[in-house]
Amino acid sequence: MSLNHELADLFARMAAIMEIKGENAFKAIAFSKVSRILKDMTFDVREAVEKGTLEEINGIGKSSHKVIEDYVRTGRSVDHDELAASVPSGLLPLMDISGLGPKTISLFWKQRGITSLEELVKALADGSLEGLKGIGEKKLESIRQGIAFQAQSAGRLGIGEALPIAAALVSRLREMKEVKQAEIAGSLRRGRETIGDVDLLCSLKNDAAGEAVSAAFVKFPEVERILGQGITKASVITVGGLQVDLRIVPPENFGAALLYFTGSKDHNVKLRGRAQDMGLTLNEWGLYKLSEYDKTQKKTGEAPAIHAVAAKTESEVYRKLDLEFIEPELREDRGEIDAASHQKLPKLIARADLRGDLHCHTNASDGIATIEQMAEAAMALGYQFLAITDHSKSQTIANGLSAERLLKHIQAIHKVGEKMKGIKLLAGCEVDILADGSLDYEDAILAELDIIVASPHMALKQDSTAATDRILRAIESPYVSIIGHPTGRLLNRREGLPLDFARIYKAAAATGTALEINAGYPRLDLNDIHARGAIDAGCLLSIDTDAHSVEGLNEIDLGLTVARRAWVTAKQVINCMSYQELLGFIGRKRK
Repeated sequence: MSLNHELADLFARMAAIMEIKGENAFKAIAFSKVSRILKDMTFDVREAVEKGTLEEINGIGKSSHKVIEDYVRTGRSVDHDELAASVPSGLLPLMDISGLGPKTISLFWKQRGITSLEELVKALADGSLEGLKGIGEKKLESIRQGIAFQAQSAGRLGIGEALPIAAALVSRLREMKEVKQAEIAGSLRRGRETIGDVDLLCSLKNDAAGEAVSAAFVKFPEVERILGQGITKASVITVGGLQVDLRIVPPENFGAALLYFTGSKDHNVKLRGRAQDMGLTLNEWGLYKLSEYDKTQKKTGEAPAIHAVAAKTESEVYRKLDLEFIEPELREDRGEIDAASHQKLPKLIARADLRGDLHCHTNASDGIATIEQMAEAAMALGYQFLAITDHSKSQTIANGLSAERLLKHIQAIHKVGEKMKGIKLLAGCEVDILADGSLDYEDAILAELDIIVASPHMALKQDSTAATDRILRAIESPYVSIIGHPTGRLLNRREGLPLDFARIYKAAAATGTALEINAGYPRLDLNDIHARGAIDAGCLLSIDTDAHSVEGLNEIDLGLTVARRAWVTAKQVINCMSYQELLGFIGRKRK
């Protein structure tokens, strides 16, 4: 974990403790903002401390300067330690349980003396939480479900956490003079949203270098513990607790190995079945003629001593099986092999297809950059348009805009847009969908906006009927162009609304309302299954970052991964429209 991320976690903990204690709400909000700034930073905060330029970073106040400087210089913060010592240590892990916010944790602690997960589980079982003000059976059942969900998610890391670790390791491997190729494989390469462990593959320029590469790999700075080390394989546990297995394979077998270790298991089974039907056999070493393949070779752990029909590249293997190349994200046995055999695979959306981002925040609400800075960053990504969509008034913790502030903000966005050349700015808003499905502003205010992303942020424990009716009411508004992060889920932390998606898809398609794939981690909402369902039902999608900083705009890649897993093409995404086409899309619903 980088120093920036360590400090981001430290400030997030401090904000959580303050909320639990019920003290200084404004400082808690400030610390949460500092956490976000540090997490999104593209440079090492240590440099700013050493150069004395920390005060130049917008959004980091004097009290935060001291915490950062102390931690950089000593590896700890007295302010943090004193604050942490003021509450039982077992309270903070409770913040990760869906349904448990700081106010509820504080209530349980102060009224029932609960200081750990074990005590909470016992209290839920023996009924000692009953009778607390504002805590009914529905709330208690929600907490039970949150605990069960956390247990179910244990041991799996989200893609947004696993991918940077794996990418850093692969980058180090590629820098080694002995290494010819190095790639991420496994479920991470397929873009699965949670990862159990990571598979890496590399080939060497010299077969004799296996021992040296393996020895160097286990000493990489990301590595905390060595599980095993040999000439062809090394296994480690990283600082973040992620198991990573490196396999060293011959260059002539690299494609077959990459195909095999990328998976999925079900995809590979189907491929092997197709190979057998063609008189061939497929394994991690290559594709071979069945009549020539020595089955005893499997026991040696070495490549068969016969010529492979295909082995060097994945493309070659697919081609010899009379299949189109199947992108890694599609390899889940969801019809991709049949489609590839009939040349009917979709041309998956790519970053180059995107012409803009339709959901981002500035320092007018809880973002850290100005309108101009966000627009310039979008231009640097090659975007033709950008929607500024700060929070609506109900999001007080996110400095949501009152109607009066919103109208002034619309003018400010338009003013910046008039000055900037090369990009079009849309004055938008992320408007809260309230519990009953009504929107956070009156229609007269909504009509002033160029685009509206309507999102659920509160009451995320509604039953399916109430939750679905709520989203449907927002879809029916002529002013709502996009339903943002429709379920409100947070990966590995919160399940989100249990929507009846068949009804959602039908209404969205009928009204011309786009459903969002929110690329901001840990949302990734819609997930790949729901996104696939949406396009199959004729819905359009929007892929947005929900960025709160200029760096956050780069999280679009995670959203694209979700879309690619859902078989999404550029034609099904409104961000891929021209600016005029986008205005037409918005205008048709408003009429």
